[in-house]
Amino acid sequence: MTITLSLAKIEDAEMLKSISVEAFTGDYEQYGSYPPGIESLAWHQSEIEKGHYYKIQYNDELAGGICIIPSYNELIEIKYFFISEKYQNKRIGSMTVELIEKQYSSAKAWTLATPYKAYRNHHFYEKFGYTKIGEFQPDPNNAFKLFEYKKEIVK
Repeated sequence: MTITLSLAKIEDAEMLKSISVEAFTGDYEQYGSYPPGIESLAWHQSEIEKGHYYKIQYNDELAGGICIIPSYNELIEIKYFFISEKYQNKRIGSMTVELIEKQYSSAKAWTLATPYKAYRNHHFYEKFGYTKIGEFQPDPNNAFKLFEYKKEIVK
């Protein structure tokens, strides 16, 4: 099994959009909406052009994507991370976290937000040393909450 990360190209946008919508369908069913931008081809293209959107390949097949936002103080946010259902439970997620952290080895900390009822995600990130640091409601008129996680890198 070979997992590779490479910067996504504009021609990958349509497929990444399709995989992300499929991967986040459970969130849509549970919370009534997708993560912001996921359904928009223009959003995927824009993120690809920023240069920190990676495609995840499993044995040369497109399996998912990870979009990060690096900041000036070596803090990196995992904006979106998704893997097609047909590739889940094959350690692709774990290997992707290891690869992206290696790719940005100068990072001092990593952050992310994940839905409050995404128990699998909570367990997954905690396994890699992420700690819940807070929670917030993106829309005060909706009960939906996101949990914020952070991982400090000790060098």
